[in-house]
Amino acid sequence: MHRKYKLVLLLLTITSLLGGCFGGNSEMAPLKDGKGKLKIVYQDEESFNRDYGNLFLMKYPDIEVEVIAQDELFEQSEQNSSFELNEEKKRVIEKYKPDVLLLNESMFEAFAQDGRLYDLDMVINQDKYDIDGFMPGLIDRLKEKGNGKLFGLAPYFETPVLYYNRGLFKEYNIEPPRDKMSWKELLNLAGRFGNEGVYGLYQTEKPEKLLYNIAAASGLRLVDAKGEKLLIQSEGWKEAVTMTADAIRNKSVYIPEQDANNERRDRFYEPFHQEKAAMTFQESWFTVRLKEVPMYEKTPKIDWGIVTTPVDPANPNESAYVHLSEIYAISANSENKRAAWEFIQFINGTDMAQVATLGNNGKLPTRTGYFKDLEGRSTEPFYLLKPKEGVRLLEDKNIPHGFNDLFDPLLSEAMQAIIDKQKTIDEALAELEMKGQQALIKAREAAAKKS
Repeated sequence: MHRKYKLVLLLLTITSLLGGCFGGNSEMAPLKDGKGKLKIVYQDEESFNRDYGNLFLMKYPDIEVEVIAQDELFEQSEQNSSFELNEEKKRVIEKYKPDVLLLNESMFEAFAQDGRLYDLDMVINQDKYDIDGFMPGLIDRLKEKGNGKLFGLAPYFETPVLYYNRGLFKEYNIEPPRDKMSWKELLNLAGRFGNEGVYGLYQTEKPEKLLYNIAAASGLRLVDAKGEKLLIQSEGWKEAVTMTADAIRNKSVYIPEQDANNERRDRFYEPFHQEKAAMTFQESWFTVRLKEVPMYEKTPKIDWGIVTTPVDPANPNESAYVHLSEIYAISANSENKRAAWEFIQFINGTDMAQVATLGNNGKLPTRTGYFKDLEGRSTEPFYLLKPKEGVRLLEDKNIPHGFNDLFDPLLSEAMQAIIDKQKTIDEALAELEMKGQQALIKAREAAAKKS
C-alpha cells in the first residue's frame, strides 16, 4: 500500500507539471526590452488617443499600437439589428485578428462561451494585480458571463440614480426619498404630490419603459427558460402592470407626449427643471444639465439630492440597472498577450480611475474610492448597490431575434387600453399573451430560417 501511495503521488505531481506546461494558460513572460505590438478595436483612432492612447504611450512608449476603427468596419445603419452586428463583428475579428477586444455585455458573454477570449485568472495571480478594489459585485458579474472564469475587465459602468428636488419636498412637507426603496414605496411617495400641477416622478419615456423598469427590479422574465412561452400573465407581471397603470392614471408619474416622429415634445427634462416634477431618474451627467440649464433657460436653480434606484425587497443590495458597455478582453489567439495585458491592467488601474474623476460624461470608474463628490453631494448612491445577478430582462438569450420589434407595439396598445380603462388588466393581458405568443412563434421561426 505504501509503494502504491507513492506511485499515485508521483503520477499526480507529473500530471500537475504537464498541465502547467501544456494545458490552459501559462505564465506570461515580461515584455522584452519593454517593446511590444498591439491591435486594439476602438471607435476610431482619434477617440482612442484621447481616451487612453496618449496616457498609455507615455507609460509604455515602446509598445506599438494599431487601432482598428470599428466605426469604419461595421455598417451600423438603422436596419442592422444587434444580433446582425454581433455576427458581423465576429467576422471582422476573425479577419483583422485584434489583440484587445472592446465588447458590450452580450458580446462578452457570447465570445467567452465560444472560447474566443483569454482567461485572465492566472496572469492576475501571477502579477498580483489588485481586483479587490473594484466595486462590489463587478468581478462576480463578469465571471457569471464566463461560466466562473474571468475573461475581461471593465473600467467604467453606467447606472441611473433618483434625482429629487429638496425644495419641493420641504414645501409640501413630504419625507424625501431614501436609498433602497421598493418601486411600491417610490410610487406611493410620488403619489403624494397631487397639488399645484406637480408630478411626483418624471419618466422620460413611454409607459412600457416604466413597466420594464419595475419588472427588471423584481427579476421577472418575459419568456420561459426554453423561450417557448410568454409569461406576461404571471402574478408578478400583473402586479407590475397594475403599479404602472395606476401611477400614470393618477398622475403620480408624468410621461411626456410623443410627436409624429415618436420623439418627446418637451425639451431638456423641463418638468424637473421647472419644478413641476419632484423626482427623475438620470445618470451622473445630469448634474451638468442642472448647472447649465438655468444659465440659458428661464428656470430656477434647483437644490437637488440623489438616492439609489428602487430595489427588489427580497434582494435589497442589488441593482437591475447597472450597465457595462466597455469590457476589455484579450483574444484567445493573440500572439501579443503580454502587451495586451499591460494595456488592460493600465486602463483598469488606479491611475485611469483618478483621470476619470476629472470629467463627467455619465461613465463612472469601477474602482471605488476615486469618484467621491458630485457638485458637493456624495456619490455613494451610484456605488451602494451591486449589479443584479441572473438574466437581464430584455437581454435574455432565450428571446428570439426580432421578437421585441413584434411585441412592443402590442404591449404599448395593451398598456394604453389599461390606463384608459378600456379593458381590465385580465382582459388586456389575456389578449396580449395570445397575440404575443403568436409573435414569439413567428420570431422563432424566422430566426431558425436565418440560422
